[in-house]
Amino acid sequence: MVLSHHAKIRMQQRGIPLLIIDWLAAYGEIDHQGGGSELFYFTKKARNAITRDLGKRALRGYSKCLNAYMVVCNGGTIATVGHRYQRIIRH
Repeated sequence: MVLSHHAKIRMQQRGIPLLIIDWLAAYGEIDHQGGGSELFYFTKKARNAITRDLGKRALRGYSKCLNAYMVVCNGGTIATVGHRYQRIIRH
């Protein structure tokens, strides 16, 4: 996936490292949004999978980043990233 200019700025402003984006792509839950975009976020199941695969030591400095999300457009470009403060309601 390719980072848009907006996503790079938001990552820097919100303190989300590139490793979290990789984990979202590999372990994150996908929710299809209107217009063909996709929302990636961590669920409890995804957090447990990361812990199982990488160990607790790998998560030590990233616990605050596990509430992150990213929005990916149709072409595979990451539009934006951020921190979730509310529950994601799935239909």
